[in-house]
Amino acid sequence: MKSIQRSLRILCLLPVLLAAACAVASTPLPGAMATEAQTAATASGLLEMPAPSAELTGASLYQFACATCHGKDRTGSTFELAGQTIKVPGLAWENLNRRFKADPSRGSVPEQMALAITKGQDAGGGELNSMMPRWSTLSGPQVDSLIQYIQTADPTAGTTDTNLMGEQLFRTSCAACHGMDGAGKTFDKDGNTITTPSLHWNELRQTFSRDPNRGSVPEQVALAITNGRDETGAELNTMMPRWSFLSQAQVDSLVQYLQTTFK
Repeated sequence: MKSIQRSLRILCLLPVLLAAACAVASTPLPGAMATEAQTAATASGLLEMPAPSAELTGASLYQFACATCHGKDRTGSTFELAGQTIKVPGLAWENLNRRFKADPSRGSVPEQMALAITKGQDAGGGELNSMMPRWSTLSGPQVDSLIQYIQTADPTAGTTDTNLMGEQLFRTSCAACHGMDGAGKTFDKDGNTITTPSLHWNELRQTFSRDPNRGSVPEQVALAITNGRDETGAELNTMMPRWSFLSQAQVDSLVQYLQTTFK
């Protein structure tokens, strides 16, 4: 049950961005995130990152792909998971600007940021943490709009919502951590192991059918997504994003996608 209970603890990154698309303690992450190709990502241990919806640009792209780990205010975050401390750095432009100006021969700061976002290259051209997705599937205009948002936007201002539904919502906000097949992932860094659990519906159904007084399985899964609640109503791990800004229609479409796609 413990393994199944963790199945929604790190739902959707970022993602994340999120997430889980995060870095272990001392590893800097100077940009957003993506992958080269599915086979290459699998072979190298990098996060596979599907193409986000073309409608996502600037603030919306940051909200769905970066904010889960780096924070809506771009100040970073810290998570505790199985005795491990996961620190995700902030994305304050003054810090990024200082870091990527160290070697101007590699290009301007925005150009180097684009390399960090799409290829996972740090300020010296080395590889960023493997938990940092490589967003190679972003279009040029999407990368430019994301960098411009990080560079110029007020981090305290609200981000723009979108109408992503079902598969697009999963691909943009969940697949980075849980995989395109929803089977979960395992990453190793500096002796730390981070495991993101499966979102296969049979496992979720077994977990969330134990207390029908809390509602139907889809209703309980929706509570896990939006409020971070497990099958008992307790708090899920803090690495599990609380997708409270999603509309009810978006949550319903995501739950339906999990139910019908990952049986």
